[in-house]
Amino acid sequence: MKIFTDHKLAIVAGFVLAAILIGIGVARGGQMPDIFAFARWGHFLAGITWIGLLYYLNFCQVPSLGGVSAETKADLFKEDSIVRRVLWWFRWGAMFTLIFGLILLDGLYKHAMPSTDIYIGAAFGIIMWFNVWFIIWPAQKKVLGMVEASAEEKAAVGKRALIASRTNTILSIPMLFFMASSAHFPIFG
Repeated sequence: MKIFTDHKLAIVAGFVLAAILIGIGVARGGQMPDIFAFARWGHFLAGITWIGLLYYLNFCQVPSLGGVSAETKADLFKEDSIVRRVLWWFRWGAMFTLIFGLILLDGLYKHAMPSTDIYIGAAFGIIMWFNVWFIIWPAQKKVLGMVEASAEEKAAVGKRALIASRTNTILSIPMLFFMASSAHFPIFG
């Protein structure tokens, strides 16, 4: 079946399966999810994508590229390469995590439900999103050759992007803790 060989169809199939199961649950008397339930789900799904790729980049891809020749890097940085695909999913995972998170935070605020913990997690998440879109991605466009840059400039922005990425790795650990603690075991209440 093509859904097992085409990643786009696999994603669509996952959403269709979720919709079917939600429909069955509602038909059996379950509560129809509201916009905030869908925002929580979207936030969770996008966040897994984003943070999973953050860890992949920091623990696998970046260390592996250090010993790769310039010719191999040129191949790895071409259009439609794994490097560019990872960065596409990485930055859009960050964007959708932020969008769904803000919708969710608004709903929690309107219902007087957010704890200090959620604000700590959200603040770290916003800093991380900013790093992705305004430091890491502009730098990567130069490193990948999508934007003209000298070798010296590529090295400088590459170092800046690495620092921003490692900052995000560091912030992700307490961010994930405070996101979870807000609903399950509030630390700050």
